[in-house]
Order: sequence, then C-alpha cells, then structure tokens
Amino acid sequence: MLKNHRKRFIAEFAHGGVIKVMRNSLSARLVVRALIVVVLGVAVPVFAFGQEQNDRTTLPNADNSGALVSRSESGSAAAATVPTRPNSPAPSVSSYNWAGGYIGGHIGWGWGRADTTFTPLPTATQFIDLAATTLRPDPSGFSGGAQGGYNWQTGHFVFGGEADISWSRMSGTATVTPIIKNNGTPFPGNGFLTTRQDTKWFGTLRPRLGVAFDRVLLYGTGGLAYGRVNYSANSDFRPGVPTSIPFFQYPASFSKTKTGWTAGGGVEVGISKHWSWKAEYLYYDLGNLSFTANPVPANPPFQVAYGWETKAHTFNTGLNFRF
Repeated sequence: MLKNHRKRFIAEFAHGGVIKVMRNSLSARLVVRALIVVVLGVAVPVFAFGQEQNDRTTLPNADNSGALVSRSESGSAAAATVPTRPNSPAPSVSSYNWAGGYIGGHIGWGWGRADTTFTPLPTATQFIDLAATTLRPDPSGFSGGAQGGYNWQTGHFVFGGEADISWSRMSGTATVTPIIKNNGTPFPGNGFLTTRQDTKWFGTLRPRLGVAFDRVLLYGTGGLAYGRVNYSANSDFRPGVPTSIPFFQYPASFSKTKTGWTAGGGVEVGISKHWSWKAEYLYYDLGNLSFTANPVPANPPFQVAYGWETKAHTFNTGLNFRF
C-alpha cells in the first residue's frame, strides 16, 4: 500500500516537475525573447541617434575643410596679387672705369718756405760784427709739366701709382739792412744780408689710393719728391762811403738736386671715356741744406754758415688721357 502511494507520489511529482520545468523553460524563452525585443528596441534608436550625431559632427568638418580650401585658395590668390619683394641688388660698383694707364699735363702754382739762417763763425763772440740772423725768402711762382700713371680698380676702390715732373718758376729773395752786430747795434755803412732760393724743377713718384663715386674720384697720395734748386746768399760788410780799404763779403751760390718726401690729395672727374680732369694739392719737403762761406778777400778765421729749408705747397690742375 505504502509502495503504491510512493510510486504514485513519485509519478505525480515527476509529472509535475516536468510540467514545472517545461513551464519554467517556456517562461525563460519568453523572457529571453522579451529581453531581445527590449534590447533591440532600445539599441536601434540609440544607434540611429548616434549615427545621426556622427553625421552632424562630420558635416561641419567637411564644411570647415571646404572653408579651409576656400581660404587657402583666397590666400593663394592674395599672395599672387601681392607684389613680390625685389631681390636685393648686388653690391654697386662704379660705372665709370678708372682702371688702366694714363698720361696728361698740368699747370699750377707753388709757394714755399725757405728759411735761411746766418751763423757767424768761429763764434759769435769772436765775429762781433754779425749776430745770428734768419731770413725768409719764401719762394712762389708758376709750375707746369706732365704726369703719367696706372690705376687698378676693385668696386669703388681705386689704387695705383703716378709719376710727374714740373718745370718751376718758384723763387724768392730776402734782404735785410743794416747788419745787426752781436751787441744789438747796427753795423756802420751800407752792409746787408741777402738770400735767394730758386726751384728749377721738381717731381714726384708716389702711390695713389682713392674712392670712386662713379665719375668722381677722391684720392690721397704720398711718396718720393725730388727737385733741382739754386741757392745763394751773401753777407756784405761794405762801408757807407767809397774807400780804398777792402771790405769783406761771404758769398755762397750753388745748385743741388735734392730728394725728400711728399703727401697730398686730389679729385679727378671723368669727362668722357678717355678724358678726365684733375685738381691736386701736394706738400713736399726736400730737407735742409747747409753751406759754409769763406770771406772775400780772405780773412781767417772768420766764416759765415748758411742753412736753407726747402719746403713748398703746390696746387695744380690738369687733364689726363686714359688708355
């Protein structure tokens, strides 16, 4: 009996459990299907909304790209319309050609300094009739001659060398009377002191360095100077009235070729391809020269020593023919 009840119970339980399991399985399927529907119902709109947002996000970028392209094109057009900056010009050079050889002529004026000293010998104490004296003949006069040279040119800079020779009429004389004695009193009579300097010709040999401003050349120069100079002087102790008593003179006269230095500058202007005009200043110093004169007639031990300066300023203008 009990076994029958147990079997029945088991059978009913099994039947009910299967039914429950089936019911539970059916419920699970329904739940899963419901969840899928819900998920799809939510996911699809969300995806669609997201896609729409993405489209809205990319469209402005495309618009911006177009704007950028438009701006780039407008920028290129603007750049095309803006005038381009010209290239920096090459370093300028003088258009007038100063290079090459040249010859020419010049005329000018010179004025010099030829201080001449008179020194009594053997001493001023012994030679009482003459105090140490300085005279200034300061020669001046016209000059003229020829010049030639050669130039090299690099850009605005011009350098070269020039030689010239000038025949000169520069001369000067100075005389003083009466002669002053060592004690400051005049020597009695018609005595006098005189000196003369006469430049016969002079020349220079010198480099030149200048800066060219097209047809205008400004330059400096300096170098060797030389010249032929006549010197003369006399200390004449003649009495005031004619007499048979001899009087004493201390004459000196000679010529000498002197050398020294010169410096100056000038301007040269190109008139045409082959011709140029120049104006030039030079200072030259040919040094000092001394000479001791004996008395005539002889009167030892007395002598007079002379000393000359030979300096001058010259200004000349001329023309050059350029090869």
